[in-house]
Amino acid sequence: MRKPKEIAASLVERVKRAERGAQALVRAEVGSESFTRYAVNEITSAGETDIAEVVLTVALGPKHATVRTSQLDESAHEELVAKAVAMAKLAPDDPEWMPVLGPQSYREPGPAYDAATAKVDPQVGADGARAAIAVAKEKGVQGAGFLTTCSWEVGLASSEGLAAEHRGSRAEVSSTARTTDGTGSGWAAQSSHRVADVDARKVAARAVDKAVASQKPRELDPGKYTVVLEPACVATLVSFLKDAMDARTAEEQRSYFAKAGGGTRVGERLLAKGLSMKSDPFDAATPGAPFDGEGLALAPTTWFDSGELKLLSRSRYWAKKAGGAPTGRHESLALVGADGRSSVDDLVASVDKGLLVTRFWYVRWLEPKTMTITGLTRDGVFLIEKGKVTAPVANFRFNDAPVRVFASATGWTAETVRVPSYDRDAVTRVPGLLAHDFFMASKSAAV
Repeated sequence: MRKPKEIAASLVERVKRAERGAQALVRAEVGSESFTRYAVNEITSAGETDIAEVVLTVALGPKHATVRTSQLDESAHEELVAKAVAMAKLAPDDPEWMPVLGPQSYREPGPAYDAATAKVDPQVGADGARAAIAVAKEKGVQGAGFLTTCSWEVGLASSEGLAAEHRGSRAEVSSTARTTDGTGSGWAAQSSHRVADVDARKVAARAVDKAVASQKPRELDPGKYTVVLEPACVATLVSFLKDAMDARTAEEQRSYFAKAGGGTRVGERLLAKGLSMKSDPFDAATPGAPFDGEGLALAPTTWFDSGELKLLSRSRYWAKKAGGAPTGRHESLALVGADGRSSVDDLVASVDKGLLVTRFWYVRWLEPKTMTITGLTRDGVFLIEKGKVTAPVANFRFNDAPVRVFASATGWTAETVRVPSYDRDAVTRVPGLLAHDFFMASKSAAV
């Protein structure tokens, strides 16, 4: 089988032959994913899926079109090129179109690929599921979960001479446990680029313990609470904060980061002092591709430094129009805190009265300009009294703004955790967090 870089280069040459003067950008991705799923304490399905995708963008001046296929053989690519060229000719002019990039200089990436993970035996998934199921049966609860490993290789090529390639791998385990009376639920997960780093039994044990502890929860009134947020919650907040950090919307006075009277809030301390947010695909903790989807070379980037906003994401178009350098679209992200505590338990021990929250679910935007989001707590909320967890609590719907939550933080764990993501290329590491005045807006009947 041809390598993705070769597939991309071959398609670019086809476009050049088919349409003189056309620009082309091709992204080819090849790999495989294996999975094992279990539910109601039984393995329910297992399989392996090929990853095969070719994305071709053709531009004729400011007109452009993008087509994609899962076919890797050359016979299918002639039709793909013809379709892309025909669609580009019909497309309206795009005043914000940026020409495809030429050659770039890339740094050696971090350790994003693990050969053992790429070649893992399917028996590993089956054994992990059996171990997780055994834990659930031991405690008399119903267990469900998903174990997956995947590896992929990406190749980029452009008509202007761009050539790039990258390999990655990922192993993830997630587990949900429910008590038989239907009142208790727990969840836990692990993610890494190495299969050796994930432990299905350990993950299941944490989910089961959460489920048992969360049975027969008491109801509390809605209101503002001091909260200890486990890393899964923090990762959700970080994802919305990242999405809001766009230079264009801020400079056009359309976002939270717009400064009253004009300009942006770059240079202001918006998070708690000590909290920093960075993207570094070359860091072993957050390894990723050294380029973004356009092929732009990425550099280690600091977004917040000890609470101060240092930079907003800037596209190539906006950099050309409004000034500044493009940041590229980073998929690696880490929230870290100085002088962190050793564990979530230590954060709990410092709270006189508050809530411990396992994770959020079904989170959506409410008002982007104030960065307000809404969602549900899920899989274990617990009352904290005088530094100890004393009782399970029924779920809430919350309304709050990630930047406000991070600004209110007074503690975090020293260790960060890589949290699973639906996006194969995304790597997010975050700590557990102690924050204040978190607005639980209403009660939720969900378990």
